[in-house]
Amino acid sequence: MSNHKVSNIKNTSGTTVLSFGSAGSWTIGGTNAGSSGQVLTSQGSGSLPTWTTLTGGGGGPGVVYVYTSSATFTPASGATNWLVFCIGGGGGSSARDNSYGGAGGGSGGCAWRYYNSTEMGSSAAITIGSGGSAGYWGSYFTFTIAYAAGNGGNSTFNPGGTGVTLTGGGGGGGGQSYIYIGGPGGSSTNSQFPHNWTGNQGEGPYGTGLGSGGASPAYGVGKGADGNNGGSGNGSGNIGESGGVIIFEY
Repeated sequence: MSNHKVSNIKNTSGTTVLSFGSAGSWTIGGTNAGSSGQVLTSQGSGSLPTWTTLTGGGGGPGVVYVYTSSATFTPASGATNWLVFCIGGGGGSSARDNSYGGAGGGSGGCAWRYYNSTEMGSSAAITIGSGGSAGYWGSYFTFTIAYAAGNGGNSTFNPGGTGVTLTGGGGGGGGQSYIYIGGPGGSSTNSQFPHNWTGNQGEGPYGTGLGSGGASPAYGVGKGADGNNGGSGNGSGNIGESGGVIIFEY
């Protein structure tokens, strides 16, 4: 197989339409190499493509934003549609003891919705729910008792336009109904159609084995806390994951 080395390509009229630099750069129309970060944009069948700079305040078409702390979202210039997922904080896991591991917390609920420009407005307020506190052993008068794990907090996405507010409810803490029962999944409101997604319930322990926390629809946000293995005395549970808001902008 032979190799063909070329420095430029011309059309049938002899005009250079594409050139190649020694370092691999492309030059359109013989002289225009564009600038760093620009992309090629078609101008239709009758013209050469051009180098284009994507505009917007740190964003633009095809951008994904992930929020894990409360903030204000400002849409990028030129964007017209947004798909938003709002996930509540995960519940904490219950305490463990000599006989049983800790029960897992429930995951946060997930609300999701499409917004257009009118619904989104010029900004949106984002509130991120915290993870639920860990269950623990403590004193009650003269007794030592297991205190249930805390619920995760609610996450909200509140657009400044005409769109409705999304709420991903926090997952329940393990051990709230009984020390060895996993926490319930969180609720959600105002999803599209509506298809509100309830979080997953945490698992109860398997003997001294731990109960797993409820899984979240997105990695790293809203998962219920796993319990700890039992069999080595009384011990605390774990804190649930904080919630999150994920925005697909285009």
